[in-house]
Amino acid sequence: MPASPGDQLTAARPSRVWLWFLLAGTVVAVAYILLPQNQVTNWIFPVVNTSGAIAALIGVHRNRPRNKPAWTMLAVALSLSAAGDIIFAGYDLFNADAPFPSVADILYIAAHLLAAAAVVRLSHHAGRDSMLEAGVLTVPLALQYWIHIISPILKDGGTTLAILVAVVTPVGTLIVLFGALRAGLSMEMRKWPARLLVAGMVCWFVPDAYYATASLNGSYQAGGWMDLGWMLMPLLLGAAALHPQMPQLNVPLHVSTNILSVRRYLVVIAGVLALDAYAAVTTHGPHRLVSIAVLISGTLAAVRIRRPLKDMGRRATRDGLTGLPNRTELIRRLTFALAELPADGSSKVALLFCDLDRFKDVNDSLGHAAGDRMLITIAQRISASVRDDRDVVARLGGDEFVILMPDATDEATDRVAERLVTSFTDPIDIDGVEVYPSVSVGVRTTDDFKAEPAALLRDADAAMYRAKSSGRGRAERFDDRYAAEASARLRLDAELRHALANDELICVYHPEIDLAGGGLYALEALVRWQHPSRGLLSPDDFVPHAETVGLIGILFEQVLDQVLTAQDKWETEFGWRPTVAVNVSPRQLTDSRLVKVVLAALEAHDAPASALILEVTETALVDDSVMTGTLAELRRHGVAVAVDDFGTGYSSVSRLADRHWDALKIDRSFVSGITEDPAREGVVHAMIALAHALQLRAIAEGVEDEPTLAKLRELGCDAAQGYLYTRPVDAAEISKMIIRSPQWNPATITTAA
Repeated sequence: MPASPGDQLTAARPSRVWLWFLLAGTVVAVAYILLPQNQVTNWIFPVVNTSGAIAALIGVHRNRPRNKPAWTMLAVALSLSAAGDIIFAGYDLFNADAPFPSVADILYIAAHLLAAAAVVRLSHHAGRDSMLEAGVLTVPLALQYWIHIISPILKDGGTTLAILVAVVTPVGTLIVLFGALRAGLSMEMRKWPARLLVAGMVCWFVPDAYYATASLNGSYQAGGWMDLGWMLMPLLLGAAALHPQMPQLNVPLHVSTNILSVRRYLVVIAGVLALDAYAAVTTHGPHRLVSIAVLISGTLAAVRIRRPLKDMGRRATRDGLTGLPNRTELIRRLTFALAELPADGSSKVALLFCDLDRFKDVNDSLGHAAGDRMLITIAQRISASVRDDRDVVARLGGDEFVILMPDATDEATDRVAERLVTSFTDPIDIDGVEVYPSVSVGVRTTDDFKAEPAALLRDADAAMYRAKSSGRGRAERFDDRYAAEASARLRLDAELRHALANDELICVYHPEIDLAGGGLYALEALVRWQHPSRGLLSPDDFVPHAETVGLIGILFEQVLDQVLTAQDKWETEFGWRPTVAVNVSPRQLTDSRLVKVVLAALEAHDAPASALILEVTETALVDDSVMTGTLAELRRHGVAVAVDDFGTGYSSVSRLADRHWDALKIDRSFVSGITEDPAREGVVHAMIALAHALQLRAIAEGVEDEPTLAKLRELGCDAAQGYLYTRPVDAAEISKMIIRSPQWNPATITTAA
């Protein structure tokens, strides 16, 4: 899909002032070399170099780079070097011999030291790999420097100041080249300013090295082709500063991968081969033959390893199914995108985390091969939804895709997200079956270059899950609340697992009283969490999470064991075992282990099946396999089943008529207010009548006052539960209540129908 007009607006044509400056300066520099030397043309050299310093200062002021101190130091270094050139041109103008060392030499040394400090600052965050690669290129140069330049200077002697000047200049140039290579390689020469910066430092290094050698043997002559390098150096550095991408020239803060790309390999190996070629040219006799042999061998080895290296890089950074970048490559490119963010916040980096909705159904019904073909089609649709080649589409694995949008705006991000959601409405033909996919998208944007790539990806993932929970087939933008909620979920998960392992869950009991004789129909067991720092937590604070992460089965087993243990104690104390109702999550009802767990627990405590009532919510009634499978088998073994919170779910009356339960509990939302509201009274009356028609016991929840209790008796309700009788209490308090309530004796309890 071509970029929309709105997308094109975000990619305005960049300024080419840097290019015209470089071309014009190069023409003037070449003219200096070609024209005869005189007092007029001699000023071309300092004018060109001064123009580079001025261009660098203008570029720093205009582009406002994030690493402004480093670029400012580099501009000042060019200014010092240009000042030295002006001084030397002044000596020529007045036909005077320059002393050694002169003021110009001091300025040159200061320029080298300041430039070295600038590139060190630019490459401050460069990783170990970039340092090693830069070292591969500069260590042989340092050795050549020592053999051909520094060692002869030290042998010739001279004043200490003269030796210092003669040595510091080439050493400073070498340091400048090392820092520039380290910075450029860490950025993989991705941007033109990086290439211009490294090229400028090379053009600084080569003439300095030549000049140092030529000065020793007296062969240097002003106006030669080597002077072209000195003039290209400020032109290239000035062009780098003027380039509109200069603010993006930042070393990534986070080293993302140790993969050696083919580009970096070619840069390093080309430098090594160039040094071999230099050695072959400068040596004589048998040594030259050895150098030539090494050069040929190195070239053949470089050619041989290039293809396997490219293949390994592709396999390490590409998804095998779709050919898209994988997680490793995504993180690497995200790292660079963050490093290239401008300091003024004018653009952002955006991540769009895409997850297919219900993709598992395709795999389960049509097979994994069909699912793979669908993923390939989805990858093509996502790739067609992005702006242009600036954006990166990656596959993390499974049905998860991520779009990286560097240099993005909120408007451009929203347009791409909208295209993603709408483009997935068209069906995909998979083996003759039309599949209508949808995608949930989580959007995360940032203008913070210090952001952690992994944290951004996690935030986008959290926003995607919010989109799923909000209805699927939509896009959600990340909110800081998501991170707080995700952190809270992680903390809750760890604490809940610790609680299950350390017996922090306790049971309290809420009596259900028979309205006919005042006896005890059952005790409902309610789980509580005695949290070490937050105090006593209700089920709403942790049970939903336990259901989500698969801990609800363990939680149920612990509650069941506590209930049966309490029953054992009551039987020992009073000679009878009160019936206890235990809540069962709908998720457990589809677990084939539930029946075995319940029966094994009853057997372990030598308890009859009638000692338990399992309470299930109305939602569970919609699943036929639950009613005819799990619930039916439990009832065949004598375990009673009650429908909890009746009236709040979405079951049909026909489900109740299937008779897979024994009691119906009317939710407190209906019971409350029945003495004042005839409509509520009518609804409760109908529910009680329905329960009796189906031969079920009707139990009212939320009874808090005598008038409500009297009305329920009048309506024929069988049992009631609520704060009118007591709040939920622990097992010890239930023992006291049994002692105080002789009518609870089993001889007077009305048993379940």
